[in-house]
Amino acid sequence: MVLTSCGDGYAACLAAKRAFERFLQIPIEVVEPLALSRYYQMKWVGESPCDPLGIAVSDSGQVTRVVEAVKRMRAHNALTVAITSNPESPLGKAAEKVIVPTIPAFESSPGIRSYAVLQMIVYLLAIRMGEVRLKYPMDQANVYRKELKELPKAFLADAEQVCALALEAAEQFRDAASAEMIGCGSDYGTAWYGHAKMYEAVGLPAVHLDSENWFHVNYFVKDVAHTLTMVFDSAANEAHSRTKELVARLNQMGRDFVLVTDDSELQAKYRFLVPKSSNGLFLSMAAHMVPALIAGYLAAMREEPYSRAFQGIWAEPDGAYSTTVSETVCLD
Repeated sequence: MVLTSCGDGYAACLAAKRAFERFLQIPIEVVEPLALSRYYQMKWVGESPCDPLGIAVSDSGQVTRVVEAVKRMRAHNALTVAITSNPESPLGKAAEKVIVPTIPAFESSPGIRSYAVLQMIVYLLAIRMGEVRLKYPMDQANVYRKELKELPKAFLADAEQVCALALEAAEQFRDAASAEMIGCGSDYGTAWYGHAKMYEAVGLPAVHLDSENWFHVNYFVKDVAHTLTMVFDSAANEAHSRTKELVARLNQMGRDFVLVTDDSELQAKYRFLVPKSSNGLFLSMAAHMVPALIAGYLAAMREEPYSRAFQGIWAEPDGAYSTTVSETVCLD
């Protein structure tokens, strides 16, 4: 199976990758659409009917590169499924099957509710596919579905406290010059999502990486006072031991940082404790709210419009190259 998307959808795919691997017990790839449309090795694609399954995620369905990737996969006889709010979009028309989510209308925000819905859908797909492949009984599948629904609700049981802590963290890092988002495995998608929100909402340079690479590279950052560090970690994550060491080292260094975890033993100045799930794969359903909240508060403090309001050098006049205005190339 190949999952592909850009931006928030890509983060949702990364977050759900381990769920697909664990529930389906088959090889799963998350491939950026540019790589899928231009570089991906197609030798084994389509050798068997509907194999691989290609799932493309785009809320708008307008992103040129995602459409291009789906067209290439379909041309090689892969089964393609689009997840998009617009079934009449180029993506909806390019794929063989379409899943259409319904996203309630709320106040405009840079990819918050759309991300939550897309993330929920890819998790639900993983659960259902594992169920029909008889990897677990229906009762277990329903437990997973209930957890997906209940985790965010339980995390926000004391929403005022969550928001107050996020505001406190934003106040400390209101003058941050950069951000680093750290997560491994099923928590890596949340780190990717967090770095994207810093760019979109705040205009703040940010990176995403895992715990091991932090020790090799970001460990040596000098201006720690102006570096916003966020760590995402589930106690059931296979790399939990390394992230525990990272958290311990940050505390030894006297670093102030944000920690989002379901492990009550881990400590940080700004610790957000997320309820545990039975499998440890669904932390992102609640954890993604933390970088979104902090990014929103930072944008307000800095009086920074989301996405630079698409004004000035960020304005996109007719014909300007963008995520949706780009030449479509069919290589084979």
